[in-house]
Amino acid sequence: MTTLHPGTHQEAVSIGCAHRIGASEWDRLARRGFHRHRWAAVAERCGWSAQHVAVYGPAGLRSVIPAYLTGRGMAHDLHDRWLGPLGRSAAWAGMSLRPVVSVQTAFGPVSEATGDGADLPASLLHQAFEELEATAIEERARAVVWPFVEATNRPLLEVARERGYGVFYAAGAARLPIRWATFEEYLASRSKSVRRTIRADLAQMRAAELGMESTSDFLIHAAKIDNLYRKAFQRRNGHPTPLAPDFFSRLAQSPDRSVTAQLTWSGSRLVGSSMNLAAGGRLDGTFAAFTREQHGGPAYFNDLIYQPIRNACREGIGTLELGPTALYAKVLRGATLQRRVVLIRGRTPLLHAMLCALGRMVAIREERKERRALGALWGARCFAEREETPR
Repeated sequence: MTTLHPGTHQEAVSIGCAHRIGASEWDRLARRGFHRHRWAAVAERCGWSAQHVAVYGPAGLRSVIPAYLTGRGMAHDLHDRWLGPLGRSAAWAGMSLRPVVSVQTAFGPVSEATGDGADLPASLLHQAFEELEATAIEERARAVVWPFVEATNRPLLEVARERGYGVFYAAGAARLPIRWATFEEYLASRSKSVRRTIRADLAQMRAAELGMESTSDFLIHAAKIDNLYRKAFQRRNGHPTPLAPDFFSRLAQSPDRSVTAQLTWSGSRLVGSSMNLAAGGRLDGTFAAFTREQHGGPAYFNDLIYQPIRNACREGIGTLELGPTALYAKVLRGATLQRRVVLIRGRTPLLHAMLCALGRMVAIREERKERRALGALWGARCFAEREETPR
């Protein structure tokens, strides 16, 4: 293992893979579970092509900006998540959008630096952008994309605009601050109609005799988790997942409380699973998968919301990061939405113009989709902040 120490001055440098920095040095900067060194290292052993940028100051490492070269055939494809049908339409029209240097966490919709990355001065942010753009040129990537930036991150957005990046609405992500000591206190805080909905879900869980297990020691279940996830992914997307077959077994090695498997059982049959990642007083969920009959039912909502609330109350976690899916269910149960934007800079003027045109189309599509999904819940009250939505 090589730990980089570029000097006593402030500098942003490309480091490539997570193993170039020691796990303890990396983890002291983790602001959420997706930031943990273990998570990045396992993802990189399973196919993610890392292009991280480290930011150093006089006291040493002060931030890591996670970035990956993503494209067709790799462990994850940004465009399947972000551009969706528009990306496929571009491919049918003969326009290649891959690969890109994507500033995001592995397997998570998060474009967020670790440590004090939100407080970096403009000079260091410019250096970080320069490193990412140099990587794009070296790797012949089509663009540098930050797909999931918090719309409140004004310093980063100002630097991006100065550098000519397009800034467009990407999606809303649900967040639930935990203000309760127990799940029962949370339930009592909801309106009468929402309490009725939650109690009905929990009653159906009991009637179906479903069991819930939250464990960091899930190696013996890794094969079942993998099988369930692959079937759910195929059913949802119409094609097999590119996830490495040993991902969950690798993740289960050397268990610790930062990664927890949330498992739902019907007898000895696994009918639901997800991974919960904890760090910095925040809890993230990912890799949710259910059998066909459980998806969208009580087990789904228990895994998505109720059990994470219980875990957060028990562990003293202050915030649940609930992500960009099932927004109606999450807002109904108390979450608010955080606006996110995508930053795009194509490697050539033509690519930049094409990607910005697609970015505008995606922004319109995402906002319309959210309005439909949220229905009567749509409005200023469902957003945590009231900034003007970028276009």
